[in-house]
Amino acid sequence: MSTATRNSQAMPAWAQAALAVPNRQGFIDVDGCAVNYLAWGDETLPPLALIHGNAASAEWWRFVAPLLAAEYHVIAPDLGGMGDSAHCGRYERERYAEQVMAVCDKLAPGLPPFIAGHSLGGYVGIMAGCAYSSCMAGLIVLDSPAREPEGTVFAPRVSSSPVPKIYPDRASALQRFMVLPPQDVNCAFYLDHIADHSIKQASGGWRWKFDPAALSHQRRIGFVQDLLNMYCPVSLMWGELSVRFDDYSRKMTRELFTGVFPLVEIPNARHHLMLDEPIALVAALRTQLAAWRLKQVEMRN
Repeated sequence: MSTATRNSQAMPAWAQAALAVPNRQGFIDVDGCAVNYLAWGDETLPPLALIHGNAASAEWWRFVAPLLAAEYHVIAPDLGGMGDSAHCGRYERERYAEQVMAVCDKLAPGLPPFIAGHSLGGYVGIMAGCAYSSCMAGLIVLDSPAREPEGTVFAPRVSSSPVPKIYPDRASALQRFMVLPPQDVNCAFYLDHIADHSIKQASGGWRWKFDPAALSHQRRIGFVQDLLNMYCPVSLMWGELSVRFDDYSRKMTRELFTGVFPLVEIPNARHHLMLDEPIALVAALRTQLAAWRLKQVEMRN
């Protein structure tokens, strides 16, 4: 398991511009859980919810969301027990789907959201589709295989203890920051930003923001029929070099879904797509969302 080191890569101009795009932040109560969110763009635009992976947060979308905000009201919630959301102790994946839809309904009432979810967020998006797909404009699943080999376990083992680890100082915590599955990243500045926003001060030092209990829930490994039963449009995307989307997953996905859903492989990207090829990811998202919106217009006319 590799750890992320602090990097000195200069932030490119496009990322500096993205970071400067104004955003809103707030909390919404969902069944007793205070869910934090970040939002970009005009609130009258079509809503697009971006769902992060396990032990992550809305900050994983910090350099992607602004590049989508000219055409969408981009909403990025922190799932319960992660980021700045409350440690509410209710971390079932179905409950996460409820949180995402509740935040979208509060911030964009009456407007069916597009949802794009990465890793765990992809599965949360699928579960949202299972329960609410008639209320969704479309679902994009990012590097979340619809079926994984039996016995394969990818759940992060960031902490084996329900008690959060306390580091003596900020530098020590940042030195231990890691991505799982472990990988090199092409955009070191992006990794540094995420690390900076993944820790908080606690009694005796610094700790990760996530609740260790949020990582321990069992998860399903098969969502093929769920995807096939969706009422809303679906697209599957993955990284060309992803260890999560290995040869088995690519073969199975193409066999089951070619001609059914748009399938997009992001070149030169590993599992954490936004850390490797954020511009290519944005281009793929823009293209797919625009295609669906055009089809909606054609259907109305």
